Amino acid sequence: MQLCNWITLTPVFLKCLGKLPFRHLWYLAQQFRNENPHHHNGRLHINTFFPPYPSRAFDRFLDAAIKRDRLPYSTYFAVTDKCPYQCPHCSYGLHTPGNMNTSQALETIRQIKELGSITIGLTGGEPLVRDDITDLVKAIGDDTAGVIFTTGYHLTNELAARLKNSGLDCLMIGLESDDPREHDKIRGTAGSFEEGIKAINTSLQAGLYTAISTVGTRSKIANGNILRMAQLAAKYGVHEFRILEPIPTGRLYHQKEEILSPQDSNWLVDFHKQWNRKNHGPAVCSFSHLESSDMFGCGAGFHHLFVDALGNVCPCDLTPLSFGNLLDEPLEIIWNRMARFFDLPRCRCLMKELAGTLDRLPRDMKLPLNPDESVKLCQLLRPDKKLPRIYRNLFKGHRPSGPPLTPP
Repeated sequence: MQLCNWITLTPVFLKCLGKLPFRHLWYLAQQFRNENPHHHNGRLHINTFFPPYPSRAFDRFLDAAIKRDRLPYSTYFAVTDKCPYQCPHCSYGLHTPGNMNTSQALETIRQIKELGSITIGLTGGEPLVRDDITDLVKAIGDDTAGVIFTTGYHLTNELAARLKNSGLDCLMIGLESDDPREHDKIRGTAGSFEEGIKAINTSLQAGLYTAISTVGTRSKIANGNILRMAQLAAKYGVHEFRILEPIPTGRLYHQKEEILSPQDSNWLVDFHKQWNRKNHGPAVCSFSHLESSDMFGCGAGFHHLFVDALGNVCPCDLTPLSFGNLLDEPLEIIWNRMARFFDLPRCRCLMKELAGTLDRLPRDMKLPLNPDESVKLCQLLRPDKKLPRIYRNLFKGHRPSGPPLTPP
């Protein structure tokens, strides 16, 4: 990380002195060497794991970290099940169809904010197909970071400008390859790569913090596609390149063979570190690194939450286990109920752990699983013997606060 960014973040570390364990702050400072933050519109973006600094959202994030609360730092909300594409890896592909109207969606965002979320990601489906998408972004407000996850479908100059004026913090555009033919093959639609590149340029021209994302499959690692996509992002001036791991959920349901080997995950960890230490091009944000046991681990149901397009509340957008529906009961009640199983973060991805268990269920089941089935599955989970490194340091002598655990 460049010296100017260290200087920018110095007040953050100073505010935390005496309030958080020194070993935690020291470890974070060491890990920040592996990041490549970007200054954009007068604010520093470490990556989309964190709100931009300075901002009201970052202030709330810092206060929550100091209090060490159990709350959903990030909540992703599928605002629609509709999408023009049929990608084979879509994590929403097998969800029960249906959508909320505008008033229901706005009420959902209100409840998410009331619960304490600091980042709200609008996903789907394809969020840009909603006519009221700018109204939903405005509802997120300037005290919460807002991200839209999109394919770039039909992003016009006018819509990009409205999203910017509505306060959107980041537009994340999914790309499947640097090769147009391969990308279009995965999307199932000719011209989809060109539309994605056009969306990148449109977003940048509107002044939005612009990121691209991809699923880091074994083939993309082996054939050099990950590196080429980072280079493509640098070519177009993209601010961030997010790399996800393939998880057996959605249309990959029951496909455990798609889970990366430890060697492939470690390759993505090393790529994250080595690229960012060059201090040029986009910030690489690899979940293999940030959600590893050496960093934040899996915060599903502890610091992360997902609400689908029908209001079902799940611990993660990649873990289709419903613990209730916020159209039937308050989100806070559902969140507190989940504490029985998610009172601490995990070292390993929750869905990876459940993948074998889910093989026992019918392949044609609609997702998410209902609350009774979800509870039965979670009862089979074995608690991790230790916390992820960040939380071992953070919680030293201080168990996270939150509601009392619901008795079995």
